[in-house]
Amino acid sequence: MKIVIDTLGSDNGAKDIIDACVEIYNLKKIQFVFVGEEKFLEKQLENKIEPKDYEIINSLETISNDEDPVRAIRKKKKSSMVMAFNRLNDSDCDGLISCGSTGALLSCGIFITGRIKSIKRATLAASIPTLKGNSLLVDSGANVDCKSEFLRDFAIMGDIYSKFVFDNKKPRIGLLNIGVESHKGNKLSKETYKLLKNEKRIDFIGNIEARDILNGTADVIVADGFDGNIALKSAEGMAVAILNQLKSALKSSAKTKFAALLFKSELKNSLKVFDYKEVGGAPLLGVNKAVFKAHGNSDKRAFKNALLLLIDYIEKDVISYLKEELCLEKNL
Repeated sequence: MKIVIDTLGSDNGAKDIIDACVEIYNLKKIQFVFVGEEKFLEKQLENKIEPKDYEIINSLETISNDEDPVRAIRKKKKSSMVMAFNRLNDSDCDGLISCGSTGALLSCGIFITGRIKSIKRATLAASIPTLKGNSLLVDSGANVDCKSEFLRDFAIMGDIYSKFVFDNKKPRIGLLNIGVESHKGNKLSKETYKLLKNEKRIDFIGNIEARDILNGTADVIVADGFDGNIALKSAEGMAVAILNQLKSALKSSAKTKFAALLFKSELKNSLKVFDYKEVGGAPLLGVNKAVFKAHGNSDKRAFKNALLLLIDYIEKDVISYLKEELCLEKNL
């Protein structure tokens, strides 16, 4: 297995990315293609990964979040993101992961790697930690304006990903809405509800409200990228606020500090449930190769977990199942 690593674009720099890759290499002995500052990468990789198991593509240019993604990938041919995707297209590469611009990653996935046939929109599928395990949010920000048939495809792709990566035999599919009643929502919500209700390939449980996401009410939550991104960031913000408030309370007095010391391991395991770093990354579903977006401020642990998810995605050959289920290339 060979994976392309875009080492630029992370808020924390490339060192944590390299350290995570080294840890994965010691576990799995996979091969890497590192795209980034050549001299820095050579120094960081020295005596850590066998030279035969990696290559370096030199790039000093990044695409920032405030740039127009489509214009940037056409203009910045030497950026790490574009060079990484061009390398991904070679037959010997199996997947790619980047902490860089989400918009640029989506644009590169569509215009360089290409969509799977019959898929009109690729979707970013973010994992959300819940009280019942991980739920999948599709779309989490890639497609702001959607049609009902796009959301139906998101639901089917999310269903397949949940089955093969999260081992859910029969994922519960919910539609993000302002109420659970079938008549609630805007025109898009109502049209999508009808499509999902009649879709025999999935287990559609109806509408789901944002307040029920963290309870694990649905295994796959379907939304357009606008509403999905708001829901995702609200959940992340709430989790961080609660964790910070709890930590502050536990440090407020000698009594609470002692209590925290007594229950340290139990607290750590409980708080882990809502830690995004345990999930790490999100797949771009609907493109021809395995592409993952890692969080922009990923540390070593978060990037390592994202990379493990990508490896699992490749090993389970999820893309082949996507093509088969959606009557794709081999059936056309």
